[in-house]
Amino acid sequence: MTDRDQRLQVKRYRVRRRKHGTCSVCTFRELTDGRFHCRKWPDRQGSCDTDGKLPKFQFDETVMTDLRGS
Repeated sequence: MTDRDQRLQVKRYRVRRRKHGTCSVCTFRELTDGRFHCRKWPDRQGSCDTDGKLPKFQFDETVMTDLRGS
């Protein structure tokens, strides 16, 4: 992967996170009505780092491989 490809991949990651929220790059994500949220917690979006409940945010590495060829 070239430097240009890596920069584009990071740019796509940032856009995804800004557009869809932190839950869109978490391993515990679910998609309901076009909105990412914690698995089995539709009212919980992006607050997993601060609310003290499980599951906690965990980065999903497959997101980066999905964004590689976009």
